[in-house]
Amino acid sequence: MKETEIISKTGIIENSDEKIFNFLSDMRNLDKIIPPNIENWVSTENSCSFNAKGQNISLSIIEKEAFKTIKISGDQSLAEKFNFWIQLKKTEDYKTAARIVVRAKLNMIERAAVKKPMQDGLDTIIDYLKAIPY
Repeated sequence: MKETEIISKTGIIENSDEKIFNFLSDMRNLDKIIPPNIENWVSTENSCSFNAKGQNISLSIIEKEAFKTIKISGDQSLAEKFNFWIQLKKTEDYKTAARIVVRAKLNMIERAAVKKPMQDGLDTIIDYLKAIPY
């Protein structure tokens, strides 16, 4: 399996890097923004689990760099398969650039099937991040 990297578009969020980081680095805050197709949402400060399209998914924050990066990985069965980062960079006092980087070990068939939908999904998440009232 080859490691595939998918990078979202960069979005400019009209808020401080500190507020955005503090909001996103506590998974309990995500309760407010989960889409309606997510079921059985359970979260703590550093982890969450939920059902999406019949799949049980667990995520954990594995690393934080204040106001810059939040690294998230799947549960033990997925940890070797994928992880992702939310990257923040202050551009002005109340403007922060944000993007998401996903690294996943995918075979050729998986890569062909998921790369475009994952890219679209990451870009949509960036749009959501721009709309959140931090």
